[in-house]
Amino acid sequence: MPNLLSLPNELLDRIICSVRAPDLEALALTNKSIHSLMQNALKRHLWSRKNYSLVRVGYHDRDPSPPPVECYHALLFLAKILEDPNVAHYPTTLSVGGCGSENGDYLDLDDEDDNDVIAQRQRAVALHSDGLRDVVKSCHLLPPEQYDQTAGSICNALNEDAALCILLYLLPNLREIEIDDLLHDRRFMDMVQRAGLANWDPESSSHNMALNNLEGIYLLRSENPYGMGIQYFAPFATLPSIRRLRGFNIDGDTFAWPSGFPCQSSTLTHIEMVYSAASAQAFDGLLSGVTALKSFVYEYDGPGELGSNYEPVGIIRALRKYAAHSLELMDIQGQSDADSNEWEGRAVGSLRDFARLKSICLEDTIFQVPNYYNDSKRSKLGKTLPELCDVELEQIGLGELRVMGSLIHILPASVKGFTLVQLMDDEDTRDLLEDMAELKAEKLPKLKRITLHCPNPFEDKMRDALKAAGIKLYSWGTPL
Repeated sequence: MPNLLSLPNELLDRIICSVRAPDLEALALTNKSIHSLMQNALKRHLWSRKNYSLVRVGYHDRDPSPPPVECYHALLFLAKILEDPNVAHYPTTLSVGGCGSENGDYLDLDDEDDNDVIAQRQRAVALHSDGLRDVVKSCHLLPPEQYDQTAGSICNALNEDAALCILLYLLPNLREIEIDDLLHDRRFMDMVQRAGLANWDPESSSHNMALNNLEGIYLLRSENPYGMGIQYFAPFATLPSIRRLRGFNIDGDTFAWPSGFPCQSSTLTHIEMVYSAASAQAFDGLLSGVTALKSFVYEYDGPGELGSNYEPVGIIRALRKYAAHSLELMDIQGQSDADSNEWEGRAVGSLRDFARLKSICLEDTIFQVPNYYNDSKRSKLGKTLPELCDVELEQIGLGELRVMGSLIHILPASVKGFTLVQLMDDEDTRDLLEDMAELKAEKLPKLKRITLHCPNPFEDKMRDALKAAGIKLYSWGTPL
């Protein structure tokens, strides 16, 4: 009975060459004879997986030594895909740097050193102009009225943004995108948003045709003093596959979900923004569309030109509203000299609504409570702390009419680790930990670790009592 191995080796070789990249390894494992015939194909496959898993396009400010020319030009990589469609299956991470001049979509390639780059780009357009136009017309994420304009742009050797948009459509296995530039071409974000809405709709002609495996997005703008707006996350957050939003130097006062996006449908589980200054209102808008957030990390670093003041209590209020049922990690930090109206006007209140919270990192300042709640002992504050979120304090500054709460009445019973960033005096830190050793078994049975971002503020008696209660103490990661 004839079978695959009865075919001539030349024909088998042509069959092997036509196999899609994701299926090569599976084919090689089916038979020893097939495996021996696939040695060259497997070598090419492994080389391509090593060299093309990360595709970097554009110029990256944080990397003074750019990779080879074929790796940091979207147009040239697009030409490579047209020559060998299998190449499109290898990239899992797309890192986007500057793809245009400050005033438009065109690359700034005027120096004599750029002549080779210009020549390569012109050669790619000359060889693949028909293929480039066909790819544009087959892109379901572009509205038909933009086909001619995009086809004309992509065949201009100095235009990179159009090539980047089409590249986004051709890479089916992308897991993460990093963007290190404020993109001048709105088509990129529009295509991401259309992909997100189409992937939610099984009846759409573009359903799961692009970005259906994307899990993470990282926005950073290290050289821009004005930061990158939090609204830039919106198109990516609509993708059904997205899990992680990370940002560096993110600012903004508002966040709005695109029209047509299903209410509270985002599958985000992790949000991380560092060196940022977004408002509590913006976070409220972002969190309003998220179903089951597990991790939230925010490191504030000054309002800058466009950023907001530090609003930790407002952010916790938004988390309480939308993520109290699912949040497992909360890490909110600012600066010791941060300008915060929240410190002057409100207290954080109880965190016990966060029933699944396992790890917390907060600053001691937001645990201040008004002194008129301190009737006799601070242990009685547990009865009134849930009300303190909405209590407006008198404009009395940080005087003696404000005291510290007690963490034993604030933290949820699910907490295993707590990190306290000390901005106040050692006495206030000790007040926060008052009754911890005595009531830990009853109130916080799972707590095993307390880390203080400060020198050791404990008296020997308190430190020994906390250790006896089964709590490991650390100062900046060093055991006490």
